[in-house]
Amino acid sequence: MTTRPDPFAPTLPPPPPTALIWLLIAVYLLAGLTGHAPWRGDDARHFGPILSMVRDGHWLVPHLAGEPFLDFGPLYYWVGAALGASVGALLPLHDAARLASGLLAAIAIALTADAARRLHGERTHAPALLLIIATLGLVVHVHETQPMLAVMTAQAVTLWGMARSFKPGPRGALVAGLGVGLACLANGLGATLMTAPLLLLLPTLTARLTGALTATGVAALWLVPMAVLAPDALTQWWATSLSASTPHLEKFADTAELLGLLGWFAWPLWPIAGWALWRERRHLRTRAWQIVGLAIALAVLMTSLTGGLRPASFLPLLLPMVMAAAAGVTTLRRGAANAFDWFGGMTFATFALLLWTAWSAMVFDWPPGLSRHLAKVTPNFSLDSVAWPSILGILLCLGWAAMVATTRRSPYRGAQNSAAGMTMLWCLAVILLQPWFDYSKSHTPAVSALRTALAAHPAECVSGLGLSPSLSVSLDYLAGIRTHAVADKRCPLILIVGTEVRDMGEPLWRFERGGGNRKEVLSLYARTD
Repeated sequence: MTTRPDPFAPTLPPPPPTALIWLLIAVYLLAGLTGHAPWRGDDARHFGPILSMVRDGHWLVPHLAGEPFLDFGPLYYWVGAALGASVGALLPLHDAARLASGLLAAIAIALTADAARRLHGERTHAPALLLIIATLGLVVHVHETQPMLAVMTAQAVTLWGMARSFKPGPRGALVAGLGVGLACLANGLGATLMTAPLLLLLPTLTARLTGALTATGVAALWLVPMAVLAPDALTQWWATSLSASTPHLEKFADTAELLGLLGWFAWPLWPIAGWALWRERRHLRTRAWQIVGLAIALAVLMTSLTGGLRPASFLPLLLPMVMAAAAGVTTLRRGAANAFDWFGGMTFATFALLLWTAWSAMVFDWPPGLSRHLAKVTPNFSLDSVAWPSILGILLCLGWAAMVATTRRSPYRGAQNSAAGMTMLWCLAVILLQPWFDYSKSHTPAVSALRTALAAHPAECVSGLGLSPSLSVSLDYLAGIRTHAVADKRCPLILIVGTEVRDMGEPLWRFERGGGNRKEVLSLYARTD
């Protein structure tokens, strides 16, 4: 135990029961994970390699709509494809594949909390579990098809192995090395650089060599077959991974945007983690705090200096910060603990009110300004069911309010109420607004209409111009259409995304839906060249 108990503080009450916390985590992870088609963006884009593995057998080299896709390693896609193949008889393939996100997140949560307990003592286990699901930045990405969750799981395995290394024997080094190897399989060089330096903090040279050899062996399980069977793909993957891991300063072109994203994405972890580090400032040279501090530093450097300014890129920040923040929850001053609890309650109540306002604009056309905006963005949308979602939403909000009002005062209260508030908010969004999100973010209507149009204008192949990866995956999955490059003049038809089309004549088919920045326009033309 590295956190210093306060000799003048009263005895801590017991934390919430672990079984109840895991019940809350299960509700948080499973709500909204299934029950909708792949949404445009990362959800559909990263379903593509899973579809290719299950349908086409591309298990070694990830493919997207028939083309190699090497932005990430295969780890997440392997898990998704395995679940899709095994659970596909019970669920649609896209839903079964998306279960990989929930499974990997559950593993990461469990291992991170146990690592915090081993490093900082028993009193940090429950706060670690609660703080993870209370974090603002995790909630959306953990419910989509997101390979960065495999990076988080590899981080968690590495940190758990480092925590186990305090006991004699090679198990800790083996587990830590396993985590580094999995990080390589999850996201190549970038994830490896976020985890491999931690092996230097293993207690002996033998342990460090054990960890390094284990990591090399795990990574070689994929890299060696790639080198033998698909050397060109391996070269492309390495070039992509090296480019994505090269530091650059473009992110700091808008420092305010970067800091703002970090500020809300890692809330409420960073203020509590900052307090814990300040309180333990004289003990940061202990190996436990060196592990946590190095993990945070590596995650901050890699996420801030590499890649794009996308929220999903910052997911690796969360677990190391949770391990630091878990040590600070039970040592917060009374005023800070009350402020944490009060701010969390008010924040989630406010966001819940906003969700009800959006639902009211759809159902009752009030407030009128928001109603007009929603009608512009998603014209012709209407909720099929009103009574049951409203009843369930009201019961959910009343249950959360009753829990907040009856929770006894303790150092765990702020983390507990924040975790429950985030779970309530996400479940409320699923109950009230998932049909709207499905309508506005799904490619299904466009693909269905295109399939009907192609029945009237049959062609051996179709070229594509301006198609996003998520649309290409939806065309492949829902209609069996794999578009060719626009330069391929053998294809008599060309599918164009967007409104800027010149010298093509009248389209054979045109699809328009939505409005504003959500407007979707597809046009099918006969080639004239």
